[in-house]
Amino acid sequence: MPYESKIRQHNADRVTKNTTVSRALLQQIKQIANDKQVPFNQLIADGIDYVLETFKKPKEFKVPVKPKDRMQMGTTFSHAQYELLKDRARKLDTHANTLIEIGMEFIIKKYQ
Repeated sequence: MPYESKIRQHNADRVTKNTTVSRALLQQIKQIANDKQVPFNQLIADGIDYVLETFKKPKEFKVPVKPKDRMQMGTTFSHAQYELLKDRARKLDTHANTLIEIGMEFIIKKYQ
């Protein structure tokens, strides 16, 4: 029988994903998460929700400049939410990590 944490409930919908995001944005998100005492991937998920609600059509979206400090990170996302994000990225002719960074910028502005 596999180990089950008594602290955090297992959510079968969450999957581990690797993506490439700005190091500076990630550090800021982690600082906000530490201040708010929430997991940083929860803040990233909130940013993804913002992107999914805001950018629905290509004419509403302008591709931002790609950051030069991108690094690979691994975190957990809701599988359904991540699939919606990938689909939206295809519709907007961009990449999922670009949309994640836009969501991260929204969260940073929201909490500053």
